[in-house]
Amino acid sequence: MRTNGSRKKQEGAVAITVAVCMVMLLGFAGLAIDIGNLLVARNQLQNAADAAAMAGAGCLIRRTACSNTTATQPDWTTAKAKASSFSTSTSTNQVQGAYVSVSTVSTGYWNVTGTPSGLEALPFAPGPNDLPAVQVIIRKDGTNSNGAVRTFLSQVLGVQALKASAVATAVLSQPGSVGPGGLFPLAMSKCLFDNYWDSTTNSPKLSPNNNTLPGTSISQQTGQPYFFQIGSSYHYGTCDSGQWTTFNQDNNSASYARSLLTSGNTTTFVIGASPGTWIQTGTENTLFNGTAACSAAGDGTCAWVTAPVVDTPSTSGFQPVVAFACLHVLNAKNGSLPYVLVQMSNDMSHCETPNAGGFGTGYGAYTPPRLVQ
Repeated sequence: MRTNGSRKKQEGAVAITVAVCMVMLLGFAGLAIDIGNLLVARNQLQNAADAAAMAGAGCLIRRTACSNTTATQPDWTTAKAKASSFSTSTSTNQVQGAYVSVSTVSTGYWNVTGTPSGLEALPFAPGPNDLPAVQVIIRKDGTNSNGAVRTFLSQVLGVQALKASAVATAVLSQPGSVGPGGLFPLAMSKCLFDNYWDSTTNSPKLSPNNNTLPGTSISQQTGQPYFFQIGSSYHYGTCDSGQWTTFNQDNNSASYARSLLTSGNTTTFVIGASPGTWIQTGTENTLFNGTAACSAAGDGTCAWVTAPVVDTPSTSGFQPVVAFACLHVLNAKNGSLPYVLVQMSNDMSHCETPNAGGFGTGYGAYTPPRLVQ
């Protein structure tokens, strides 16, 4: 026979059990909510690290916007400073409503084959598969002034804070491929390019004086990249010429080629890939007129371009692309000895080629910064 006392004891035990279970359920529900919040914070940290690494990589090469147009390349100092300042900017990169205040930025090389893996710290002698890189790590784990990821209901289980971090690595390279809209339809000879490009410094050769080049009337500017002419291969030698190209179309129509002056290629071109780019026949003065109209002396729509480089543009038909060059198109002239007047450049402000990827020969053009981690 049960007494009132034993019944009260049982009811009290049940009440305690229910209370404990309620706390446990509340704690686990809170933990689920806080894990969701942790994932959001982790995503925000990753976005912040990605953006900072990309910003830093954009300054590895000379760029007017980075104020490093005379810097040694890669410019590790400017790239690191840019990534650091971008990561802690008070106009970007909020995590849980607060701006990032501390980040860790490293520079070095990244091997595109994955062997070795990870960032190769400086000093380091890069091989052909090593690209200059900027790495950014942002932590919100309670070890610095970024704090930790706060919790809400999980505190009933004694969980006061959670930890999160993110790492991002961005690289820069000369393009091994250029996608649609990235190329100007003038293929220049490798021999001509080599005359005005210093492959040891990966930069344009500079004029030592104000004289004119043989066969031209354009005065050079001391200490500036050479002004030189890309003449039609029908009127100039191989080392002074280029030729109009219709890219993947075996089309010798001048009107079709002229439509490509501002629209560019319609398919992706890869260095060394067959069949290559189609070299047109004929002088086609209308294209020199069109180039003059869109050059720096015209409306400027083709003042800065990326052009395919081939071995011998005097030979009509498809030819493999051996490199991509960044050109400052100053003007053009038609007539019996037509030419396009250009300068070489490697200023990232103008030589970042849209839709470019991979890595190839260093002829001034660059891919946009891209994430590898």
